[in-house]
Amino acid sequence: MNIRQRTTAVFSALMLLAVVVAAPGASIVYGQATQPPPTATVPAPVLSTGVGCAPGAPKVTWFVGLGGGTDAPVIPKEQAWVDAYNKSQTFACVIFQEVHNPEARDVLKSMMAAGTPPDIVGPVGKIGRALYKGQWADINPLAKAINFDTSKYDPTLLNFIQDDGVQIGLPFTLFPGVLIYNKDLFDQAKLAYPPHKVGDQYTFPDGTKADWTIDTMSKLAKMLTVDKAGNISTDKTFDPTAITQFGMWMGFTGMRRYTAIFGGALPFDANNNAVIPDSWKAAYQWYYDGMWTSHFMPTDTYMNSDLFGKGNPWSSGNVAMTWSPTWYVACCYDLAKIHWDMAVVPSYNGKLTAGMDGDSFAIPKGSKNQQIAFKVLSQMVVDPQLPVIYGGIPGDTSQRESYFAALDKQTGTNKIDWNVAIEMLKYPNIPHHESWMPNLLKSETALDAFRAKLGTTPGLDLNKEWDTLKTQLDALFKAPGATS
Repeated sequence: MNIRQRTTAVFSALMLLAVVVAAPGASIVYGQATQPPPTATVPAPVLSTGVGCAPGAPKVTWFVGLGGGTDAPVIPKEQAWVDAYNKSQTFACVIFQEVHNPEARDVLKSMMAAGTPPDIVGPVGKIGRALYKGQWADINPLAKAINFDTSKYDPTLLNFIQDDGVQIGLPFTLFPGVLIYNKDLFDQAKLAYPPHKVGDQYTFPDGTKADWTIDTMSKLAKMLTVDKAGNISTDKTFDPTAITQFGMWMGFTGMRRYTAIFGGALPFDANNNAVIPDSWKAAYQWYYDGMWTSHFMPTDTYMNSDLFGKGNPWSSGNVAMTWSPTWYVACCYDLAKIHWDMAVVPSYNGKLTAGMDGDSFAIPKGSKNQQIAFKVLSQMVVDPQLPVIYGGIPGDTSQRESYFAALDKQTGTNKIDWNVAIEMLKYPNIPHHESWMPNLLKSETALDAFRAKLGTTPGLDLNKEWDTLKTQLDALFKAPGATS
């Protein structure tokens, strides 16, 4: 699943939210960092030689490794793009450097510390950039110097590609959150499909209409949760120990991801004291109730069972709805086998927050070729071949029709309403669920352990659990080096 290898579910386990591939054995020294030797699943590091470059053209190093682009089948495509690009112009010589994630994190850190960073890093999303907080250049003056007009981009998307108020890049590949639904399961239950347009209401079988909110979606999910005897979750005879179909699944695990549709929020204040946002409490009360009381959402035991796809329940065909950024569509289930479509995300407290992931290219502050690097970057984000390699909705609106046309070839008889995904681009969660927080990696681990506890343990007092989590986070946030 190359499009989000940096997150096989948003760093699907960055320790749970990160896809960490460990390669034991002797190391190859690169600068001041160590790079494990290649294995069957870890491609060898790549450093191109500048094939096709014009004589004397300044070298611009493009570093790949914090996000997508490190899959063995993808690397040759990236190299071919670099070779073709170098032959197409004379102002820059792009050197392609690929290091597998997570080893790439230490390699890049050492390069930055030594004062010899690459000139362009990407594709990289929020969490990859957050690992190097404050070390990215503001592209606005670079754009102004070559009269590059950033106003052609949607301001919402430009804002999404900001970190701590700094415009670190331009929209490249975008993954808006959408609600995916199984049409066959809706048809069997004789239920109307969820709304495809923002503002439309949902009509229940008795003719009553309801605003499309998380409460409405939950009611629908309960009607779509079935046990082996055919009882739905609201029946008195329903057996929660023998569920064969769930109404809702919240996608691949990640503590902060699960809060996205309840609005963006950070777990710390201006002084880096731990704070549990009210939206997080609401999200997890809903999630916990959905698993253990109302039973419309799979517990971890159900989620990891054979019947529910061994950790990927939607792919089993036994889940009626799931929320996820659109990278899930491009990576993680048979688009032709399941009879599916997508709907808009429901609102919470009168506000729609669809959630969104997105990748871009960034320029380290220490780059000695920032202006040339930006010129290359500005051409990369509009190149029609690169979004195809990485699988996201192009930030360049002129490329979207061809992007969705290519996806249509994979969907079989399904006719997908891609306009839903375009509409959901307007509703990112800011602050983002991959934003920086103190002691980032260890804090992610603590948060994901909390989510795992909720997914495996009935009968918890969530108020006490929040107090415990807050204490843990406070200690992590105040640890030496937590904010560096």
